[in-house]
Amino acid sequence: MISKCRLFDSGNSDLYDNKFFLLSYLLKKKLILKINLKDWTTIIVINQIMDLKQRKLSKSEWESIEVPVSADEIEVLNLIMRGFSDVTLKYNKHNSLLTYLKIEKSDEMEDYLYNTYFAAKITELIKKYNATFMAISVNPKTKIKKADMIRLEKNSAAALEASKIILYEHVLINLIENLLKLKKNNGNWEYYYFTMYKLIRNSVINMNRHIEQIVNQILAVYEDDVNMSKIVENAVDYIEKNENILKYSDMMLYDHQKELFTCCKSAMPKLVLYIAPTGTGKTLSPLGLSETKRVIFVCAARHVGLALARAAISVNKKIAFAFGCSSAEEIRLHYFAAKEYTKNWRTGGIWKVDNSVGDKVEIIICDIKSYISAMYYMLAFNSKEDIITYWDEPTITLDYDEHEFHEIIKKNWSENVIPNVVLSSATLPKVHEIPETISDFMIKFPEANIVSVISHDCKKTIPIVDNNGYVILPHHMASGYATMKEMVAHCENYLTLLRYFDLKELVKFINYVLQHNLVPTNVKIERHFGSLDEIDMKTIKLYYLKLLKNIKESDWSIVYNYFRENREKRIKPNDYIDNKGVKIRKHSSLGPGTSTTEKKAPAQVGGGQLTRTMSVQAPVAAQMQIQKPVDTGSCAIYITTKDSHTLTDGPTIFLANDIEKVAKFCIQQAAIPSAMMTDITDKIDFNNSVNSKMSKLEKMLEDIQERLEAKEVTNISHADKGALSGKKKKSDHKLNRSDNDNGSYSETRKVMQELELLRSMIKTASLNETFVPNSSSHLTKWAEEMNVKNAFTSTIEDETILKIMMLEDVENSWKVLLLMGIGVFTNHESIAYTEIMKSLADQQKLYVIIASSDYIYGTNYQFCHGYLSKDMNLTQEKIIQAMGRIGRNKIQQDYSVRFRDDEQIKKLFSTESDKPEVRNMNRLFVTSE
Repeated sequence: MISKCRLFDSGNSDLYDNKFFLLSYLLKKKLILKINLKDWTTIIVINQIMDLKQRKLSKSEWESIEVPVSADEIEVLNLIMRGFSDVTLKYNKHNSLLTYLKIEKSDEMEDYLYNTYFAAKITELIKKYNATFMAISVNPKTKIKKADMIRLEKNSAAALEASKIILYEHVLINLIENLLKLKKNNGNWEYYYFTMYKLIRNSVINMNRHIEQIVNQILAVYEDDVNMSKIVENAVDYIEKNENILKYSDMMLYDHQKELFTCCKSAMPKLVLYIAPTGTGKTLSPLGLSETKRVIFVCAARHVGLALARAAISVNKKIAFAFGCSSAEEIRLHYFAAKEYTKNWRTGGIWKVDNSVGDKVEIIICDIKSYISAMYYMLAFNSKEDIITYWDEPTITLDYDEHEFHEIIKKNWSENVIPNVVLSSATLPKVHEIPETISDFMIKFPEANIVSVISHDCKKTIPIVDNNGYVILPHHMASGYATMKEMVAHCENYLTLLRYFDLKELVKFINYVLQHNLVPTNVKIERHFGSLDEIDMKTIKLYYLKLLKNIKESDWSIVYNYFRENREKRIKPNDYIDNKGVKIRKHSSLGPGTSTTEKKAPAQVGGGQLTRTMSVQAPVAAQMQIQKPVDTGSCAIYITTKDSHTLTDGPTIFLANDIEKVAKFCIQQAAIPSAMMTDITDKIDFNNSVNSKMSKLEKMLEDIQERLEAKEVTNISHADKGALSGKKKKSDHKLNRSDNDNGSYSETRKVMQELELLRSMIKTASLNETFVPNSSSHLTKWAEEMNVKNAFTSTIEDETILKIMMLEDVENSWKVLLLMGIGVFTNHESIAYTEIMKSLADQQKLYVIIASSDYIYGTNYQFCHGYLSKDMNLTQEKIIQAMGRIGRNKIQQDYSVRFRDDEQIKKLFSTESDKPEVRNMNRLFVTSE
């Protein structure tokens, strides 16, 4: 093996110009190439690459990335790409009247449209509420062009109303009407004032200037009447659940994307520490960077890379893949990135891509084991200054003292020659925590800039719920004043935790502290918030931390005890039915010697206390004991029966180390009758037998097809040799089918017929709806007395169930779980099962997904609720990563992170002095000597 070969070629550019041909040769020899140009001296270092033992993309994975994302997602992707060149880009996709009508804007046209479409309603409101301050002067005799008049006749006010088209001006007029109505009746008018204040500042194109003037006049008239304290007190309704603010908001980049794009435009070497909350577009940022740079996207979690690939292909990005590569020869190009290829002589489409030609590749997506191969591949076609290495979640596995990835991580960092590196993670250590890594990078690239991009977006509230159903915030946990101050300092250093501060409980705390004058005057609401522009979810949560810091030590025990004694469970216990499905009758004692009568359970959630039927009155102490709520630590754990109704709006992820234990618990608690379970298992066993026979036939079919394809390749090469890059060559050669070929085709048909017969024998298993969580029959049985609004259930088609039943390498219990709408995510040998689960998760068709800890990082599916099992030994960073799987939806729904172990919550809010991720990063992200 050649260990090192130097080719000195000062002044001779032919070698440089023809480096591709040298690369092509070396790729075929399964060697790696490093080309480094300095003063026109070419240095080539050739090394054998170790076998990394990580599988390449499967056929189903290739097919999955070809499925386009939704139109809404494509709009976001285009924003990211356009935003790279203009980080100030901001627009609103909602129509004003002018944009809807597609008429050129002018003062005369605005006057005419106001008189035609809006004036009558405004005049009505002025008269009805005596709102003379809304009056404006508009020319009533404005003339417009005849062509415009014809267009408007087709879109009369009546026609627009009938079509139910929502125009931005109409949204504002509705807000005006509600504000005036409630202001007159001393109602909750501030809600509409606050909403209108926010909406008028949006970037709606060509909004009618007269409506804008009227809104601003109203805001000015009532400005002095606005009570800032009331806005904060009602923040849950005014901000968190305000559908108008959420629905009509502007489209713009996140602040962290603006900072990233700006710093990456610099030509200087750079190490970017990119820290932003999960679900805020970090993994899509490479699409923007690839507008002018070439990007190597490194991900340990392959599903993250596949999600980026799907997004990139949806917007026609040219990408390549390096998964499980032992050499650069195994890198594969997507068709969009193909420069040289052989055409299919029959269809005219691409038949075979020359993967060694990567000139057009904009983004190469690789796992960490293939990084060196991917890096040298990209260096063969691009200057290193034009490449950005984007390492997603670099702290994966760093919570272990030893891990097989550690050696590879150190090797990647040591051999990296790309001077532009982005390390991206919500829990990435900060600059001051990794001095060895920073120093090492500066030694390798002396002129490098070290840039920290840190964001703490918290437009959503994802409450933390303990194992008794209570929402947890710092003021619930710290009984001691010093402990509270430490928690506040920790939260201020890790503001990503703001996302998990429940706004409803937080506002209760603010109201209590202010009403009892427990803080100095200078930190009260009127002094803290200068205008409504400064009030949003993030600023209120920061204000909560400020209040905590300013409470006197002498008052703290009063505050703490008040909230501990008066808190209410967010997740109400279902006390109307036991774990076996038997309804619990509730009685009340009427006194000594008096018989009891049954009381009908009330319709609202929670009901009354449980009492024992007795012929004599219980002692007072016993009565008090009964009345006191008992915290059992098992809140909402029966997800297949009595607690399923608490899982609302969307799928739930249950993270656990022992997924088999969780799976068995779910089936056990479902209490499926033995006869029904026997019928299901008999069908599954029969299907497994059929599947075994099918597998043998499928292997036989593959062998036959390989023989035929080999023969066809030979014929094609004779018929049309080397048709490359669109070069068309007609051929009159006809392919002759030999007797052997005819025999093979006949054998193929026979095998396919046998396979079809076996497929028809597969038995479909199904469960009675009573055992499918949150189906109508299930809710009637288990939650008849509870609030079941928005309870989420699965929607799995029979075809998908049939596919699962045809898999022979899947546990029978997992197949039963699927019938209940529950999937399992783990490192499993059945790739087909995993791909079906991913598809169902992506389409939000599963009720619950039980996932191993491997899926803590980078699972981009949209979950509304999540459980963290007791058996998970997690570091602080890993807890935050686990929580990041929940609440990735674009809209505000009811979310929750449900901890089975309160110690994990304490760890979340405590400062760790010796973090394994920090320790290992300083050890591994340094160049080997």
